[in-house]
Amino acid sequence: MTIAARQRGVTLIELLIGMIIGAMVLGAINGLVKLGADAQTQGRDINELTYQGRFALERISDRARQVTPKPLNAPAANTTGDWFAPTGCSAAACVMYCLNGSSQLIETTTTDTACAGATVIAGNVSAFSADAPTGAGAVDRPIAVVSLALARGAAAVALSASVRLGGGTL
Repeated sequence: MTIAARQRGVTLIELLIGMIIGAMVLGAINGLVKLGADAQTQGRDINELTYQGRFALERISDRARQVTPKPLNAPAANTTGDWFAPTGCSAAACVMYCLNGSSQLIETTTTDTACAGATVIAGNVSAFSADAPTGAGAVDRPIAVVSLALARGAAAVALSASVRLGGGTL
């Protein structure tokens, strides 16, 4: 009986080759799992940003429907000015929406020029604007377009809503 015929174990080279192949398979699986986890996190972030943006736009739209139509003047940057405040309102009732320095969309009053109000209606806001498109409608039923951009990490969402003061969305 020869020595080769009695060999019953695994040689060191076979063991090393098996470990290298196993490490390559585990590395590939790890990469796929990481890609899936990153995609899930980004999808969750996009869903949350979309929810926040829709909530904010719906709240602004509801306020616009309650306001008697009036001519719209260009508001200050990152605010809605007095667009959604009733005509002749008291300082506490003159509602305005603005973007503060902490990337939060705030519901406050028109007298709060620093946008320091306590009612945050959306976070992670990277841009906010309120526009009155030229030629968009009659003076007695003006149209306002409110736009939001929200971002967190790699996730970003841009939303806008067109509303008519005094009722209805477009």
